[in-house]
Amino acid sequence: MRRTQPAIDRVWTVLDVIDWGKEYFARKDVDSPRLTIELMICHVLGIGRIKLYTDHERPLSPAELAQLRAMIERRVRQEPLQYILGEAPFYGCMLEVTADVLIPRPETELLVERIVRHGKGRNGLRCLDIGTGSGCIAIASAVHLPQSTWLALDVSQAAAELARRNAERSGVADRVNVVVMDILRELPSEKFDVLAMNPPYIPSADVPELEPVVRDYEPHIALTDDSDGLTFYRRLASVAPDIMAESGVMFWEIGFGQKESIIDIVMANRLAVEIVDDLSGIPRLAIVGNSGVTMS
Repeated sequence: MRRTQPAIDRVWTVLDVIDWGKEYFARKDVDSPRLTIELMICHVLGIGRIKLYTDHERPLSPAELAQLRAMIERRVRQEPLQYILGEAPFYGCMLEVTADVLIPRPETELLVERIVRHGKGRNGLRCLDIGTGSGCIAIASAVHLPQSTWLALDVSQAAAELARRNAERSGVADRVNVVVMDILRELPSEKFDVLAMNPPYIPSADVPELEPVVRDYEPHIALTDDSDGLTFYRRLASVAPDIMAESGVMFWEIGFGQKESIIDIVMANRLAVEIVDDLSGIPRLAIVGNSGVTMS
């Protein structure tokens, strides 16, 4: 009879578990089966991936196998690997993640890249991150723009506490101030040179069609505005005079198919906009500012 999990009553080496795990995950239609099992082993053993190959004959203890087995069972139930590992890489930072926050996406690195490009050589930048979640945008930007200071807002107390831990972990806690605030109901009292936002932009009607790994595990509040996906863009465009400096620039991540709606919202509020495509050619970023302001 085929085993469904590694038996703990025999000796399993690192190589044994890699070989078994990649086959098992492939049968279960788990993405990147070999990488997944390797990252799990690294997490359990507290080593880097290169050690998997130099120590491939290392036996795993019963306790290590038991921990690994629990992680495998979670992954085949479609729980995201990042939540299982408790961390995710983002723009050169390694951030703690929990089910209280959205998992940082590679696509969002484009937003940080453009913020860093815009901010290079500018001193004293006052920056705002709306819906900070894990803090990935504010923290990665602060790391690469050491003269910038950030106010990072989130409506979730749990997310705010996580973002504070990540700011401390990344060495920028003195320049990233995390505050619980609902931007739809209140506003900061100052104006900012850079405003970043990756809002819940999935229309509520599209939520049932999301992949289970997203729909069933990531926080609903971070995925959708329970409307048409455009609530936060309308809000930011309408309050821009109150929170954006005259020469300030806003960087918004946008969803698939939202380009024309975003342009309409921005133009209706007498602002200028540049749309930037991601590496797949999909409109992914809206750079918004007052007419005549250099935005990129």
